[in-house]
Amino acid sequence: MKIQLGTLFVTSAVLMGPAMAQNAGPNPAQAAAKALLQAADKAIGASSVKSFTLAATGWMGYPGQQFATGDLPRSDLKSYNLTVDFASKSSKTEYVRVQGNQPIRGGGAGFPVRGEVSFTEFVAGDLGWNLNPQGQPVPILARDASDRQLGLWLHPASFIQAALADNNAAATDRYFARQDRTLKVVAFTTKVCDRPQPQCTRRVTGEFNNDNMLERVVTWFTDPVLGDKMVELRWSDYRDVGGGVKMPFRLHGHVGDHPLIPGGHNFLDLRMSDVKANVANAAQAVPDAARTAAPPQQNVVATTLAPGVVLMAGGSHNSVAVEFKDFVTVIEAPLYQARSNAVIAEVKKTFPNKPIRYVVNTHNHFDHLGGIRTYVAEGATVITDERNKDFYQRVVLAPQPRSLLPDRLSQRPFAPTGPGQNMLQTFTDNYTITDGQQVIEIHYVEQFNHSDNMNIVYLPKAKIVINADMYGPPAAGGTLPFVSPNAVALYRNIKRLKLDVTTHVPIHGNPGPQADFERIVGPEAARAPQVGGGG
Repeated sequence: MKIQLGTLFVTSAVLMGPAMAQNAGPNPAQAAAKALLQAADKAIGASSVKSFTLAATGWMGYPGQQFATGDLPRSDLKSYNLTVDFASKSSKTEYVRVQGNQPIRGGGAGFPVRGEVSFTEFVAGDLGWNLNPQGQPVPILARDASDRQLGLWLHPASFIQAALADNNAAATDRYFARQDRTLKVVAFTTKVCDRPQPQCTRRVTGEFNNDNMLERVVTWFTDPVLGDKMVELRWSDYRDVGGGVKMPFRLHGHVGDHPLIPGGHNFLDLRMSDVKANVANAAQAVPDAARTAAPPQQNVVATTLAPGVVLMAGGSHNSVAVEFKDFVTVIEAPLYQARSNAVIAEVKKTFPNKPIRYVVNTHNHFDHLGGIRTYVAEGATVITDERNKDFYQRVVLAPQPRSLLPDRLSQRPFAPTGPGQNMLQTFTDNYTITDGQQVIEIHYVEQFNHSDNMNIVYLPKAKIVINADMYGPPAAGGTLPFVSPNAVALYRNIKRLKLDVTTHVPIHGNPGPQADFERIVGPEAARAPQVGGGG
């Protein structure tokens, strides 16, 4: 349930580099863009903005953590402060999340929020980092730093500056039938990192009204599940902030909207209380820990739990490999392709000459789903809940654009007219994989608010139950700071299914005994009348 906490434009800075390749002369669309952008610059004083700060409150969603096919789970923003400096291509974002009155349904790291949780996020040039709870800088992935760089182009002041710097920017009129009005749409591209195109050459479009005010920006971010993920930001409530500059005081954002997701993915809503342009000391210096950090390595630690059952740990998310007579099944394919490639390599080393025939997916949250395509490219069949069928077939495993984050399946797809591959097998309530000796049982989790398609995996021979986002055992004989409703839901479902369990193996954390689970969770389950769970 861990996610990369980014705030799209708001945690970002961009490369204010040279314009893209020059044409011999502007065509009419380019000339129209130049005229419109100059008018927009005059309307808000964009080119005079060298830095800015803003303070806001609002709410933020958890991308890829929706309960079902609806909107994202949210938490309130008690405070939100952003500082941006264009010359140093840097920004700092500080925000405090509280649960507020937001419904507790769905998932996400730290959801539901207990008390107040603070975040501090940076980018400077090609480097991005966050501060951990001890105040130490922790580098983020290069692809996420690139997205943060891209983000600043999405603010009206920087959008206008960046588009003016690109002589290939083009404008056209677009009629919006539902509103019965015509807006001017400007499109340009910008380079946000030094890796190959098109990953680092991003497309950005903006919609301007008749007063030359930027109302909406659309671009694409990287995503292991969705591919080229659309991001939409709506700007409004422009006000004078001094020095001939107007800035928006309202932002509403969507991320990852798709026709199969009714209602859209509302990600961010900010109402600014204070905005200042051209502030002193806005530049952010890169700490040595971020500047000298080695590229992250995928560490896989294989530990035998029972004959033919091996925990593949070593990161924030675990997988479990189970050996059958003629094949291997892997339980959970989290995060992204690099993690899955490393786990697959360890599985082949542990169980040589046996193909990975199945990969079991516990639920639809993106951090538990991001490596699924890698296993499909390997030839495995995904076993998942029937509720996931449409989304997995038509989005996750479909040959849609993945130019920003190419993967094995997009670069080496199965031929539609060839022998093919059974990419997806769905079930309702329960499913069994067996060869007559080894057995894997998959069971649906009832009355659970984290996801409507959550399943637990049970290995009856080893008496092991595997769960995601429900219960992470403490150190032997230890306790937990609190017992979550998710753990209570797991307890009740184990009792309902009459599973004979000796060992709990979480996707997050280390294995632990059933005796500790009974000691820690049993009393809370007896006290708690409510059903469900969220977070």
